[in-house]
Amino acid sequence: MSLSTNAYVLELDVWGVSNTVNDFNNKTLSMANSNGINNALTWASQQGYTEFMFPKGTYLIDETNPIQPKSFMTLNLNGSTLRIRNNGLAHYSVICYKQNQVFSRVTNGIIQGDRYNHNYATPGEASTHEWGMGVFFPNTTDPTKGEGTNTLFITIDNIEFLDLTGDGVSLFSNQGMVYATTAPTKSYSITFEPGSISTTDGSLKADSSKIRSNIFLDLTNTQIVKWKTFGIYGDVSYQSVGSEIDGTLPFDIIFYNTNGTFNSSLTNIDFFDEIPLPAGATSAKIVLHQPNVPSPSGNGLTLRCMTIPKFTFIEKCHIHHTRRLGIALQGAKFVWVRNNDIHHISGTAPQAALDVEDNYALNQNLWIEDNFLHDSILQLIFVKGKNFHVRNNKIERGIGITGYPGVKKLFIEGNYFKDTSAQINGECIISNNQIHRSNIGIGNGTAEPAIVDNNIFTNASLNVSRPKAYCVSVSNCRFTVDSDYNTSISGAGFNAGTFPQTMTNCTFEGYLSSSSLIFDGDVNATEGWTYSNVLFLNTKKPNNNGGIKIPNGTYIGCRFNNTGNLVTYKTVEFIGCTFTWDSYDLFRFSGSNNELARYINCTFKGGTSSAFYFSALTKGRIELINNYFEYPDATSTSLGVIDGFWSNVTGGTLLLDGNRFQSNLAMKAVNAPNITSDAFRIIAKNNTLEENITYVVEQTQMQNFSNNTINDVIDPYDWSAVVPSKGFYKLGKQIRNTNMLTSGYMGWVCAKEGFLDIYSSWSASTNYSWNTRITVNGYVYYCTNRLGGKSTKTAPTFPTTPIYAIVSDTKGMTGWTSKSYAVGDIILPTSSDGSYYYECTTPGTSGTTEPVWGGKDNVMDGAVVWTKRLIVIWKLLGPAGAIFKQYGPIM
Repeated sequence: MSLSTNAYVLELDVWGVSNTVNDFNNKTLSMANSNGINNALTWASQQGYTEFMFPKGTYLIDETNPIQPKSFMTLNLNGSTLRIRNNGLAHYSVICYKQNQVFSRVTNGIIQGDRYNHNYATPGEASTHEWGMGVFFPNTTDPTKGEGTNTLFITIDNIEFLDLTGDGVSLFSNQGMVYATTAPTKSYSITFEPGSISTTDGSLKADSSKIRSNIFLDLTNTQIVKWKTFGIYGDVSYQSVGSEIDGTLPFDIIFYNTNGTFNSSLTNIDFFDEIPLPAGATSAKIVLHQPNVPSPSGNGLTLRCMTIPKFTFIEKCHIHHTRRLGIALQGAKFVWVRNNDIHHISGTAPQAALDVEDNYALNQNLWIEDNFLHDSILQLIFVKGKNFHVRNNKIERGIGITGYPGVKKLFIEGNYFKDTSAQINGECIISNNQIHRSNIGIGNGTAEPAIVDNNIFTNASLNVSRPKAYCVSVSNCRFTVDSDYNTSISGAGFNAGTFPQTMTNCTFEGYLSSSSLIFDGDVNATEGWTYSNVLFLNTKKPNNNGGIKIPNGTYIGCRFNNTGNLVTYKTVEFIGCTFTWDSYDLFRFSGSNNELARYINCTFKGGTSSAFYFSALTKGRIELINNYFEYPDATSTSLGVIDGFWSNVTGGTLLLDGNRFQSNLAMKAVNAPNITSDAFRIIAKNNTLEENITYVVEQTQMQNFSNNTINDVIDPYDWSAVVPSKGFYKLGKQIRNTNMLTSGYMGWVCAKEGFLDIYSSWSASTNYSWNTRITVNGYVYYCTNRLGGKSTKTAPTFPTTPIYAIVSDTKGMTGWTSKSYAVGDIILPTSSDGSYYYECTTPGTSGTTEPVWGGKDNVMDGAVVWTKRLIVIWKLLGPAGAIFKQYGPIM
């Protein structure tokens, strides 16, 4: 039976094994095969063989007796198939590692389940039947029989797994619960008291910032002594350390000898890490780096000696059409999953290529590399653990990666994502990936840091919604939308969440159809992101609408090239940015979405449209400071660099300070000839307008213009050949004389503040349009109604202070009563909101009850017809009758 080499070829007749199957229900055959193969393996191991080879064929394996590989041996299937017998068990495995094997390998064959012939209705079995495994490291073993999953250096390679009712490969750890102390009462829990312990001599110390265990941890358990390792873990269900234990902080452990003397110590240990047992140590105490002593209900800490598969290699396998998972890592450390093809996993939850879940934080140091993961419901699931590396995989179709908040140090590097998604709610680094038609989410399940660097998003999206400021960094990424964009995915580009983060050195190119945006953000965010050196290129939609939104934030050194219309929200600041555009207004301001928009040291390279257009602004402050506006190819002299539909602008402030304007034509730096002084305030100072550029601004606004150089002349609007006759002037305003030599004086000074214009007085029963001005008792007022209105029969009492005080033109109005009315009679209905009243346009006797007005244009009231009129709201602009006096005689 022995060979001259170190490989043993299974002798079928000697061990009563058959490599042919005619009936996959044959219990006798499966039992004979399982017993024969396992017996042969034991014998071969005893003989010192390092390789066990199957004659090629199909071997029926019994569902109650899996094959158990040996240490220091390769199980070479030699192209054979190990097929589980058709059965109805919820739990089975074809190959089982439960003897703490080391340096063992399974290779070169097929492992097949009974998925399509399984009895899923077996009485007494779990209904999901999700635990039919190909290669299984079980979570239940009997240490008294030498069983366990403390395996080391197990390799599974070149195996095809298919048709399993559960997983292709499943690695579990064993709970390994031991008692914390032997006296006075055994308890799984570790209890605490205030204080610390010296790490140099083991003595107790007072320390209000720490707590220490008040029992000795018994380290004489046979499993601890055997494996010379243990750990401080969470509870037996979900590995929770407890709601009152800060699991993010390390702890110290102090070891004692049998006689109670100090042995040694270790500091800054993490929960769920393995702790080596020092020579001679029989007990220990731990010190937590937190001040509060947990209650029993908030403390889940336990002492355990876990048996954990370590250094496991799953390579070059083809895993497909299993029901639950391709690979399950349910408590494993140092695992390499690489060069595998895993796909079409479906049938029972979670239906993923790979799942890192049960035993939670025990899962550590995993490398998932160079795999093709595709066409499963989910590809990768990470529930809890740390140091997970997902590298150089192709991930396609189905949900690509799901990372839960409990995951620490998840590295996603160099992968190709296509038609998939990833939602990462834990700590992560996402770098050097190609992301195509896929959605990546940095979720809000944790405040842990996330770094997104050097990725290429093609028709793909990144959404960031972490609930902590400045814990996410996005850098060196490119977002592109092209003709391959598939509208079936949910958007493409970038979406900034509520909390501010940072983005640097990124590029956005292309646009999305409809109202979707390649760059978007939460318009209600109270704080803004910081964007540095971001390029927005050709994001303009065909209708000139912007393909990006400008959410709350600071933009430093960013470039905006052919972006389409831009709309800002909340507070935005642009520092050292460059804007290039043509054929559309660049920034549009409307409504109340702005609080502050500030532009500092920016360059605006315009074409044939405005840089800023105000369409319906109601509030906010726009500041332009030390910017350069250049229009080398302007086509119209009527164009304003800053322009607007001013009749709809009802509030806000525009500040221009230290800007330079240049154009090939005589454009207007600000074109606002008909804006009211109180609706929108314009302040312009220290600006330079070159090459015939001018201001065209309603004269009352000019009171806030100073030290502006227009075509080499400082404040030319403050020069005149004659005394002013129109406009509003503040006390002390000087108008310099252009004919000083002839007239003999320097100019005129406003000696009495007010308007020079002559306006009509108030008239009864008169229709007034918006912005109509009147003079009453030496003061000027204007109609603020956008739709105009009609005065009443009696003049209101017009206020003279404070400036911009308002009064409703409703004096003399009475409420409705049942009586006869003549044409021109007016009443104020009880239901009016103060914006309208009714005038009798058909005389007669009214009804006996007040009609339902409802704001209708015409209301029948008995024989009377009432017609709705809008109430005029007058606003005080200032005094009339400004007076100028000559000053500065020239001798």
